[in-house]
Amino acid sequence: MFRWMRELWVGSDLVEFESSFGLAESVERLKAATRHWAMFTPFREAAVGTVTESRVSLQRVIPMVRNSFKPLFVGRFQVRQNQVVLTGRFALHWSVKLFMGFWFGFCVLFTALVLFTAVPGPHATFMPLEGLAMMACGIGVMRICMWFSRNDQAWLSDVIRTALSNQVAIASKGLPPDELRSSPKRPPTVIVIVTAVLAFQGLMFCVSAITDIQPSLGDPSGSVFTHYADVRLRYLSVIYGAVMLPLTFDVYRQRMFAWRMGFLALFGGAALQALGLLAREDLGNARQTIIFCVASLVITIVWACWWYAQRVHFHD
Repeated sequence: MFRWMRELWVGSDLVEFESSFGLAESVERLKAATRHWAMFTPFREAAVGTVTESRVSLQRVIPMVRNSFKPLFVGRFQVRQNQVVLTGRFALHWSVKLFMGFWFGFCVLFTALVLFTAVPGPHATFMPLEGLAMMACGIGVMRICMWFSRNDQAWLSDVIRTALSNQVAIASKGLPPDELRSSPKRPPTVIVIVTAVLAFQGLMFCVSAITDIQPSLGDPSGSVFTHYADVRLRYLSVIYGAVMLPLTFDVYRQRMFAWRMGFLALFGGAALQALGLLAREDLGNARQTIIFCVASLVITIVWACWWYAQRVHFHD
């Protein structure tokens, strides 16, 4: 526990990456393997940050994933006996440390004030537990977020080693190591999650068509359950669900065909939702639903861009 708290505030032990090149070339190669702005890689995993001779600050950016508690590599280039070495630590961003310091400080102050100034009463005994609960909540959120980013340190280390090693083809393209490895025996976590989501979606459409309860669309009168306005929509829904269920198996096996069919699954679901709206007889009172469908289309396009970036996980 104390070691974890120390790494949280101070950072990891000092790490070093030896370069096979001179100082100027090492800086240029690491720049080529990383990106300066995350906005230029919105749909692709990349190492993002600043690379100069005096300061290197890099973080792993995953498309559509935001985690403030992920580790950053902060270091600088040094020359020791004609050997270029990148030294630094993996640590949280200073703003995260400041925020959590304020959070824990407030919890400790609140608990202390309650213990010394609380008026005796039936509920006074439990008031100190509120401060402890807030502190435990903060620790829990940090542990969960840091667990999600548990592979970032190794991933960034691979990117740095690849850029500073004598592998010209890899460093010149700036490809992350995950794209250069063969498919692992165990599917990545993102593939497992996508498989579960697609299986649930396919099952939901099949059950919806069988029970004649249309998903996602409510009734303007306030009814949550609505029936299909056209029997052909039921047929399309059951076909869509029947296609989705076997597709999940190929997604789990990381087949390229499944990746291509993933776009059909995304836009097919949006099309079924739009057809369900157009088939209704109360379009004049469905302004909110129309706005929702337009927003759904925009979100579908964003997810399609994200799905395009997942191509690295699939193979023929």
